[in-house]
Amino acid sequence: MQTVGLIHTLEQCLNSMQTVGPIHTLEQCLNSMQTVGLIHTLEQCLNSMQTVGLIHTLEQCLNSMQTVGPIHTLEQCLNSMQTVGLIHTLEQCLNSMQTVGPIHTLEQCLNSMQTVWPIHTLEQCLNSMQTVGPIHTLEQCLNSMQTVGPIHTLEQCLNSMQTVGPIHTLE
Repeated sequence: MQTVGLIHTLEQCLNSMQTVGPIHTLEQCLNSMQTVGLIHTLEQCLNSMQTVGLIHTLEQCLNSMQTVGPIHTLEQCLNSMQTVGLIHTLEQCLNSMQTVGPIHTLEQCLNSMQTVWPIHTLEQCLNSMQTVGPIHTLEQCLNSMQTVGPIHTLEQCLNSMQTVGPIHTLE
């Protein structure tokens, strides 16, 4: 996905999170992506996913990230998305998105963002994350966000994921 212009911009932004104020940089990146059409398409996709409830909450949370302490709001949002364990509910949400339509829409949206096959790889990556470990690592990382400096922990988690395959595949 490095050869795709818009995705490359997001990748560069995520990479810059290691040297600059992470969530602020990500926020700026997402905002700047609106000027080149990408995020607008993604926004439309996320908007169409509102029928699932949890995504609507996440959407509200992401929107509020521009006016409130971003990671704190995101953390609260992720916390409110669960009743039996944060990532488990998120996993269930992602799984249900494959049967009730929204993920298909998101897939189409992401596909329109590129010229080759990256989304198929992303899809396989997300699916494999439920059985081959990576999501467990991400789960532990997200859980630790409640006790440790959230974005720093997430950053470390994403970095470590590069050494075990999944993030490299995602890229």
